[in-house]
Amino acid sequence: MKIYTPRDFPLEWPSPVATLGNFDGVHLGHQALLRETLAWALQIKGTPLVVTFEPHPRRVLCPEDPPALLTTFEERLQLLASYGLSRVLVLPFGLELASLPPEEFVEEYLVDGLRLKGLVVGFNYRFGRGRRGDVALLLRLGERLGFEVRVVPPQKVDGLTVSSSLIRELLFQGEVDRAAQLLGRPYTLKGRVIPGEGRGRTLGFPTANLEVSSEKLLPARGVYAVRVAWAGNWWKGVMNLGQRPTFEGRRLCLEVHLFDFQGDLYGETLTVAFIKFLRPEKKFSSPAALREQILQDCQRARQILS
Repeated sequence: MKIYTPRDFPLEWPSPVATLGNFDGVHLGHQALLRETLAWALQIKGTPLVVTFEPHPRRVLCPEDPPALLTTFEERLQLLASYGLSRVLVLPFGLELASLPPEEFVEEYLVDGLRLKGLVVGFNYRFGRGRRGDVALLLRLGERLGFEVRVVPPQKVDGLTVSSSLIRELLFQGEVDRAAQLLGRPYTLKGRVIPGEGRGRTLGFPTANLEVSSEKLLPARGVYAVRVAWAGNWWKGVMNLGQRPTFEGRRLCLEVHLFDFQGDLYGETLTVAFIKFLRPEKKFSSPAALREQILQDCQRARQILS
């Protein structure tokens, strides 16, 4: 993976073919854009690349209500590389770039800076000041400025058009299995293991407490069947995302119990893949009642993950 910025302009590559967007989640719709970009570049012996923005534009334009991210910047880059895109042009997004008319954006960044030959965008792509730029404008600019535009149609799953906003909505509702269908893979959280209060261990179910990026979307509170990646291996387990109301907790905690695991994970980084929502968060009458429920949760999760 090679990262470029406008400081590297002009980029002298053979026949650049780019796809343009935020790519939060790198979902099935984004993957269709990546496939078209790679195929087109191969066809004309050109250079495929992704043009994206950091931070997410809505975090700049709506700082009072920023979107929870499906992927951090690091995760986004890793996913793009995994789908075969080894060059990424990152445009730092701020109010100056947001105020640029779409025509000027295309000329300054895509034509003068990138020397673009081909551009791949989604059917509903909008850009530029006031989101005035659209596919129709790109087609007109391409004819005038000497690049071709290809438009990828909507990608649908069970009649639903795949989008980052729909995936966020599903995750907020705890529908992690449906979100996985639109992502093309399970939704994941990556976090560092930090010390907890040891409540899980006293109940017979030791947990790893995770500290995750504040930018990341957290699914609905509750208990989930999960798979956990650590040290090159995958473990099955259950994760609780909540405030532990049985113990009068107030702080939101992310704690995961790995089946058949023994060892010390403090300071380690885990990647948790959400497979299935098991139940909502609940206050139990006693620790013994909670322990019995956790036992049932683990049994059900083992069946789901087997």
